[in-house]
Amino acid sequence: MATSLERNIRDAAIDLSAYTVSLDGPDARQPDVLTERIATHLTGTPGFAILYATRDVLAGHGLDIGDHRDTAYALLESVFRSTMARIDFRRFTVVDRPMALASMDVDGFNLNGGFSHDHKIESRAFMTSKCLHFDAATPFVANIYGLNENIGGGHPLLSDVRGYCRDHAVAPSEVVDAIPNNYNVVISPAHYAQIRDHYTVGLDIDIDTDMIAILLLNEVAFGVAHGATAPFRKDESKPARRPLRHFEYQFESDGDYVAWYGHYDVPMVEAKDYAGENLSLDYYEPAPFDRFVKIGA
Repeated sequence: MATSLERNIRDAAIDLSAYTVSLDGPDARQPDVLTERIATHLTGTPGFAILYATRDVLAGHGLDIGDHRDTAYALLESVFRSTMARIDFRRFTVVDRPMALASMDVDGFNLNGGFSHDHKIESRAFMTSKCLHFDAATPFVANIYGLNENIGGGHPLLSDVRGYCRDHAVAPSEVVDAIPNNYNVVISPAHYAQIRDHYTVGLDIDIDTDMIAILLLNEVAFGVAHGATAPFRKDESKPARRPLRHFEYQFESDGDYVAWYGHYDVPMVEAKDYAGENLSLDYYEPAPFDRFVKIGA
């Protein structure tokens, strides 16, 4: 439950400045001792890893993270790629079809307009999901957060859906449902409150002056759901941004996606422009949330 998840979060929080990492770009091979540790977290318990202190790594090379965000992105991407090279995907996907890594830059606070995640589906305006959800049809994801600008709240959340299903003898396919006008899948009404209240913990982590990455085993049958508390503009008179770079594995054909949704008996909906749908943590009803683990200084 939440207490064991809190312990797992502390164990899976990795200070990158404790390792001799390479800044040689997104394809750089990172230290085996680091990527083996991350892969163990991803493929076993707890099913996630949290990378932080990117700012300190850059500072050690005489670089300011605010001026060298591209270097920070490349570092975190290279750690993800190096870790994925250690993992046999076939163990963690329910639809064994070819996949390729893709990335997208979004704003986790404002409306994203004219956006196509793979440059193949029709572009649309959308808001990022803060409700407890799984990203659709990708066994592993990495989300890079930071540097926030004039943002309060917006704390990343992790939900131990695997533990909930084990404790309550529930099949993973029973706990997810379609989100109207959205490709992600949300925790279903019968299970949402229990998972939110007893199997979810938030991260109290600096994403104002640091850039962090959360790597997840995202497949519903094996993994960890995620979401966020509501972000807000700290100073209403100033612009606000919540940058997020998202990495996921994508199928080659539409038929593969149909097979994935069908595995969980969830309808594959067609998403159009965002039309004000509720995508917040309070997806079904408002409720207080106050369980956070502090990470870093």
